[in-house]
Amino acid sequence: MIRRLKGDSSVVGPLQASVKASVDAAPPRARAPAVDVDALIRAHGRDVYRIVARLVGPATPRADIEDLAQQVFLAAYDARHRFRGDAQVTTWLYGIASRTVLRYLRGWRRRQRMLDTLRTMAELTSPMVVSPEQEVGDRELLQRVWGCLLRIKPKKRVVYILHEIEGLPAKQIAAMLEVKEATVWSRLHHARRELDRALQARELER
Repeated sequence: MIRRLKGDSSVVGPLQASVKASVDAAPPRARAPAVDVDALIRAHGRDVYRIVARLVGPATPRADIEDLAQQVFLAAYDARHRFRGDAQVTTWLYGIASRTVLRYLRGWRRRQRMLDTLRTMAELTSPMVVSPEQEVGDRELLQRVWGCLLRIKPKKRVVYILHEIEGLPAKQIAAMLEVKEATVWSRLHHARRELDRALQARELER
């Protein structure tokens, strides 16, 4: 089981500052925003950061995660007039986050870099361990599970992480990704099967 991450409490201030700077540099809008992006960051900045970090995996540099979180709120600012309140703010915002991450994850070269980084991380010694045996076990689990997850296509992996790790229902994920609920279940089914097969293959290699 992969431990649930808490949102990083240090990200909200810098996130607000970076988004505000980008918004201030943009051309003035003809009408007042339908969504207060600053309030949005205060309310949901930590959760968006957590979801982005979870979706891209532990091999992604913090700077990239922060940049992606900023992109999410800038996209929310640009799309603010299209938000009519038909869905919850979190569903709308997490949907933007998921689609932003999907664009980031596409590409064989980026996946290979993430796998290489993950292997390097697994070789490092963590100071938060009880014993050398636990340290080795944690590193092996990190490399094994995330290494297999990174080999699943991004659109399936995102659904798997949102449902199995974040605990979001299929209906909400469908609204977030703007797909049918049946599509979510199909991607989840394939992701589970591919992950099981990949983990079994890794076990046989040990």
